[in-house]
Amino acid sequence: MGTTHYLTSEYLRTLRTGDSDFGRTGGLLAERSGTDDEIVFHALFGNARLVDREVLELLDSAQRTPMSLDALRERMESDVLRDLFATQFLVPEGHDEQSDIDDLLRTRAELLPKGNLLSVLQLVLTNACNFTCDGCFAYNFDGAQRERVEQGESVKAGPVLLQIRKRQDSAFGAGDWNRGTSPGRNPSMHMSPSVAEHTVRQAVRTRAESGQNELSIAFFGGEPTLNRKTILHVLDTFGSECDGVRLSYRMTTNGSRMDDELIAALARHQVGVSVSVDYLDPETGEYRGGQQQKTPWPVVRSAIESLRAAGIPLKVASVLSSSTWRHWGHHLIDELARIGVDELDVTVAFQARQFFAEHQPSEVAQRLLAAYDYGQSVGVQLTGYWYHTYLMIVDEAKWAAQADYKTCPAIGRKLSIEPNGSVFACKATNRSLGTVDDWSGVFTSSAYRDYGMRAYRNGPACSGCELQGTCSGGSTGALEEENGSIHEMSPGYCAYIRQVVHGLLLRHRNLALAG
Repeated sequence: MGTTHYLTSEYLRTLRTGDSDFGRTGGLLAERSGTDDEIVFHALFGNARLVDREVLELLDSAQRTPMSLDALRERMESDVLRDLFATQFLVPEGHDEQSDIDDLLRTRAELLPKGNLLSVLQLVLTNACNFTCDGCFAYNFDGAQRERVEQGESVKAGPVLLQIRKRQDSAFGAGDWNRGTSPGRNPSMHMSPSVAEHTVRQAVRTRAESGQNELSIAFFGGEPTLNRKTILHVLDTFGSECDGVRLSYRMTTNGSRMDDELIAALARHQVGVSVSVDYLDPETGEYRGGQQQKTPWPVVRSAIESLRAAGIPLKVASVLSSSTWRHWGHHLIDELARIGVDELDVTVAFQARQFFAEHQPSEVAQRLLAAYDYGQSVGVQLTGYWYHTYLMIVDEAKWAAQADYKTCPAIGRKLSIEPNGSVFACKATNRSLGTVDDWSGVFTSSAYRDYGMRAYRNGPACSGCELQGTCSGGSTGALEEENGSIHEMSPGYCAYIRQVVHGLLLRHRNLALAG
C-alpha cells in the first residue's frame, strides 16, 4: 500500500483583502503583509478557523503539491494537523468532499418517506388578517392566490385586500368550516380545534416512531390571534410534552390583538412570539409596508411591552423590501432598545428579482450591514436568513443541526397545514403534498420528495459558490414563485448574500483579533 498524500481542499475559501469577495487560500499570501491571522472556511462544511500565517503558508503549499503525513508533521504541530484533517481543510489526494454529500443524500432518500425528518409543524390557523400589508408572506404568491380565488376567495392585486366571500352552503360564521373540496388551499376562515389536534397527534406519533423526542409547533396565518380558540386548545391539550415528545411553540403575529388571557397562556407555555413590524416612522407613526389598517403604533408597542413583561421569548420581525425601503432605518432599532427587545429578524424581500432590479445588491448589503452594526452598538441583534448563513460558517454545532436544509426548513423538515387540512411544505410554497387525512401519503408524495431531496445542494448555479454549503438561496417558496423551480437561483440575491456574509466574516475576524 502506497503512502497517502494530502492536498488542500478545493473548497477552502478565505476573505480577499480590500474588497467584498472571497478567494481560495492559494495565491493570496502576496496580498498580505505582516503576520495577521485570517479566516479560512470550507465552502461545503463551514468550520471557520482563524489561522496564522504559518498555517496559511502550509495550505498554500499543499494546494499546489501533495504532501505526505511525514512532510506535514515536519511543518506543523500534531494538534493543528488533527484539526486541519477534521475540518477537511486537508484531504487525501483524490478525495472529493462532494462524495460525502452523496452519502448523506442516499441516507436521506431512505428517511424521507418514513417521515423521519419532520421537526417543524406550521399550523395556518386562519387565512384572514385584520391588516393588509404589501409583501405579505401569506398572500404575495400568485400560485397560492389562484387556488384561493378558484374556491371563492377574493385576492386583489396591488395592496393586498383579502375578502372571504360568504356562501350559503358554508359555515364561515362559525369559524370551523373545514369542508374544502380541493386538495389545495381553501378560503376557510379558521382551522378548527379538531383539525389542529388531529394534526399534532399525527406529527407527535411520527416523531416518536422516528426515535426523535422534539417537535416545534408554529401558529401562523393570516393573523393567528383571530383564531385564539384553536391556539388555546392546542396549548391546553398538549402542553410541553406528548407521548414522550417535547413540544415547543412559536407564533408570528401583527401584535394588534393581544389581551391578558392570551398573553398569560403564551407565557405559561413559553410560546416564542415574533411580532411583525417593518419599520418605524416617528413622525407619522407608520410601521408596516403599504398597510391598510387603523391600529396605531402605540397599541402594538404596548403589546410588545406586555409580552416582554410576561417573560415570553420575544423578537420583532422586519421586512426590507421595495415597499419599506424608503422608511427602513434605525428608528425601529432604537425603539426596540428602549423597550428591551434584543432581537430584530430582518427578511430581505421575497420578490428578489424585482427588488434587486430596483436596488443594487451592494447597496442592499451595505444598508443591512450598517443596520447590523448600529444594532450591535445599542444591544439589538439583527438576524435573518443572511445572518444564519454566516452562523453556519462559524458555528459547527449549527451547521451540524441544519446542514441539510441550511436556512429554509421547507426542505423536508417542515409541514405547513392549511385550515382545511391540506398540507404544504411551507405557507409560501405552491405544491400540495396531500392532506392530514392521508398522513403517510404526504411523506411518500413526489412533491415532498422533490422538496426534501433539494437538501445540501440548491441547484446547478450554486456549484463552486463559497456559500453552497450554508445558503438556501432565500425562501424556497419565493424561488418557486419567481423562477418556476426551487433549483433556480436569483442572481441579485446571490450577489447580495455573498457581500453580506463576507462583511459579517470580516467583522468576526476583526473581533477575534481584537479579543
